[in-house]
Amino acid sequence: MTPTDPPKPLNPAQRFAAALAWRWEKITVAVRGSFIRRGGAAYIRWRWPWPMRKPWERAAIRLYSLGGGVGDELMCTPVFREIRRRNPACRIIYLSRYPEMFRANPHVDAVEPYSVKASRTAFQLSYLPVLPPPRPLITLMAECVGLELHSEQLDPPAVEPTAEMREKIAAIAGPRIIVQPMASHWTPNKKWPTASWQALIEKLTERFEVIEVGTKTLFPEHRFGPRFHSFAGSTSLADFVWLVSQGGVFVGPPSGGMHIANAFRVPSVIIFGGYESPAGYFYPRTSALYGGVPCAPCWTTVPCPYDLKCLRMIAPEKVFREVCAAAAGGAAG
Repeated sequence: MTPTDPPKPLNPAQRFAAALAWRWEKITVAVRGSFIRRGGAAYIRWRWPWPMRKPWERAAIRLYSLGGGVGDELMCTPVFREIRRRNPACRIIYLSRYPEMFRANPHVDAVEPYSVKASRTAFQLSYLPVLPPPRPLITLMAECVGLELHSEQLDPPAVEPTAEMREKIAAIAGPRIIVQPMASHWTPNKKWPTASWQALIEKLTERFEVIEVGTKTLFPEHRFGPRFHSFAGSTSLADFVWLVSQGGVFVGPPSGGMHIANAFRVPSVIIFGGYESPAGYFYPRTSALYGGVPCAPCWTTVPCPYDLKCLRMIAPEKVFREVCAAAAGGAAG
């Protein structure tokens, strides 16, 4: 069979089995969602009624994150930590898309590369299926293994940047403002307008050295002067993580950089807009800018029908004040 060949049609028995599986999944999601909405204790009792052992109580446990981003995987670290605290003898195995980031984690016994096949024998840490999530995301992920947990701090990954990257950053004076203008392509509804980013960076470069990170620059043609340094699209994962850790302040949407900044205790200014709510995290050292329009938080992945009003209402001047306050170690007025 070549890649261009159409898939073979299902026979009647296969169609019936597929339809049954689809309906069972829909029923399971609906029932699980109803218990999730009742609270963590009710959800855990429903999934593992007495005298069943909860997953975290077992001698060994395999885990993986449903979300594929760096931030989704970092949010698993408080769950590792809590399992280790409650069940020190438990062997914790983590299936990761970024295994190099977790091999030095003191609460994990082994790290394996993630694959769909390997995940079939592991517990999924997820904040779905209820959207918007009714509790902080880490809390919902912990409930997937039977834990009631509230955590505000992620574990920092042990990464080693290249010597070239160390040398370049050493030449940039602090406090460095790290900006990640672009989130993942999962949704277009986290994107603060490019013009707003430009206005913010123009103001920031009057007082600070500014470093852009991410998978792609937002400003291929714009020039901000000698105090702007773009490493977007030109770093390895280790360099990206380390760059965020070297910031005096991190600025960006709720994305991978936000979680990395939390792990390294870097003060942050997060432009939430209205896609999701800051109540999903409660990260300390964070100034959360939320556009509380009636449709927020929407968690929608289709283009916004209101032209991203929740993001456009956040003015560059407001973000600038919050960054200056964070750099000074205070709170903006």
